[in-house]
Amino acid sequence: NQQLADDLNEFYCRFEKTPLTPPTTLLSPTPALQIREGDMCQVFRKNKRRKAPGPDGVAPACLKTCADQLAPIFSQIFNRSLELCEVPSCFKRSAIIPVPKKHKITGLNDYRPVALMSVVTKSFEELVLAYLKDITGPLLDPLQFAYRAN
Repeated sequence: NQQLADDLNEFYCRFEKTPLTPPTTLLSPTPALQIREGDMCQVFRKNKRRKAPGPDGVAPACLKTCADQLAPIFSQIFNRSLELCEVPSCFKRSAIIPVPKKHKITGLNDYRPVALMSVVTKSFEELVLAYLKDITGPLLDPLQFAYRAN
């Protein structure tokens, strides 16, 4: 119902924060991230066909099936985004789905907001994360285990 949607929107918007100003200089020089078509293709092929599409309506099955044709296009878009240090607004959109935390709903706190993001955006994030892990891995304490895979 519309009233519940409006109430949930107002409830979750209270967490919205104005973005902080990014640092003006890098702490140390790092190699520039370049998204290669092969890497893009590989990430697209890893998509699970039955996952839900995000707000852009692009289905994971489409990316998986057409990976060879779409990888060159999206790698250019992503590289341009990295070059300009700007993420296109269409990649920032998500659909917020309120998921009940328990059977009996007594208030807005009984919902968990789950963001349904674009599969294209998640693919881009996966490539950026792999890059960040590569450059930060050697800088981390070898005894650091928390919040790290494996």
